[in-house]
Amino acid sequence: MIYTIAGVGLLFLLFVAVLLIRTMRYTRHHGEKNRLVPGDFDIDEAAERLSEAISYETVSSQSSKDFNEDAFLQMHRFLENAFPHIHRKLAKEIINDYSLLYTWPGKNQALKPGMYTCHIDVVPVEPGTEKDWKHPPFEGKIAEGYIWGRGAMDVQGGVLAIMEAVEHLLESGFEPERTIYLGFGHDEEIDGHKGAYAIGKLLEERNVELEFLLDEGTPIVHEILPDLPNPVALVAVAEKGYLSLELSTIAEGGHSSVPQGLTSIAVLSEAIHKLENNPIKGKVDGLVKRTMEAIGPQMPLPYRVVMANLWLFGGLVKRELDRMPATKAAMSTTIATTIFESGIKENVLPTQARAIVNFRIHPNDTIDSVKEHVEKAINDPRIEIMELHGSINPSLVSDVEQPAYKLLRKTIKKVFPEVVVAPSLMVGATDARHYSGLTSNIYRFLPLRADESDLDRVHGTNERLSKHNYHEMIFFYSQLIKRSAGSLEKYA
Repeated sequence: MIYTIAGVGLLFLLFVAVLLIRTMRYTRHHGEKNRLVPGDFDIDEAAERLSEAISYETVSSQSSKDFNEDAFLQMHRFLENAFPHIHRKLAKEIINDYSLLYTWPGKNQALKPGMYTCHIDVVPVEPGTEKDWKHPPFEGKIAEGYIWGRGAMDVQGGVLAIMEAVEHLLESGFEPERTIYLGFGHDEEIDGHKGAYAIGKLLEERNVELEFLLDEGTPIVHEILPDLPNPVALVAVAEKGYLSLELSTIAEGGHSSVPQGLTSIAVLSEAIHKLENNPIKGKVDGLVKRTMEAIGPQMPLPYRVVMANLWLFGGLVKRELDRMPATKAAMSTTIATTIFESGIKENVLPTQARAIVNFRIHPNDTIDSVKEHVEKAINDPRIEIMELHGSINPSLVSDVEQPAYKLLRKTIKKVFPEVVVAPSLMVGATDARHYSGLTSNIYRFLPLRADESDLDRVHGTNERLSKHNYHEMIFFYSQLIKRSAGSLEKYA
């Protein structure tokens, strides 16, 4: 009995030792010592240029009748006037009338090109909310240290920051070793098919193979977790796929005074209830695990013990992440019923019912596996399931061991030394997916500082960008372009 107790005690001590040793490996990362400090640059003039860009209503709408051609052409003319060095020294191509592709030739054609992308279109302002804006959404008002207006965050600020950075480098006489492409699509907010897709196909036809591509994406998030003191720069190394399914059914009609059993509405509602109560389960693995491993060392000791030992505490972490919609979405394929249509009159039994269910597909799943899940969850021959146009599988996961990612990470730390850099998953769609034929090194990151309230401004009311952060964005792009324009071997 004594030996048994001693054996259990020894096993317990070994168990504790394993936890502590793994936790000790999770040492805190201190801020970057050799911070890069922005040089002499007139941010007030840059803010005025962004302000003017916002004033052009380059809105993407699902209806072609609402397309404002003049706004996009005015934006083109504005860019020509605002960035003369770019338009003298870089080759400019207009793709499908409104998208832009710039080529900055490198001196060393043996190096694969790099590419920086954003989009020049914005979402519309929801009718009836105009009065809720502190400043008119397309005025580009500069006030209280911010540039206000639709597109300030998503993503005229990104387009203009890249252009400002390149213009500044050209003014200083910088010449890249590596060819640099700048791609600005005009329809990202509706699918990017005429913009980024066309740019990507054009470059594929020219046999262009990129070393890397950086698109807009996840921001620098402040206060992401209550006990994490540092802001986190989330670099999306993959993005979810997209699938919409139409669910429909047909039932007996007639007068509402003589019901014929379950109506089509009831049958379809039951199917949706089954589906939404049988979610596709997420896991703390892959990208979620990598994100946790990057964030973990900055957390207080109890959290570091948990993060360092996900093999033991993975279930606990998953339960906590499941409580927050944003982190839950990062772990699994999401299911959302977005449209339900049925009935024509209050006293007529509807013969048909139709619903649209939208899925954002996690890299652990595919279009086929999601469809199979839906069929099994509903398990009702009365329900017809049809895939709608526009489906796309999740992207590949880009390798964080590649020199391009390491350079990106290092540059973020140099410009924003207090941040933690973590690979992540883009839960929405970006234009980056249209360039997947050009490189496997695709990263989605926007050097935009945001807390939870700021994130609500994207596609919402009172979108704004601080002048200080805009200065940081321009400086970040100038440093990354300069550093990436030569050999990346030293970052391997």
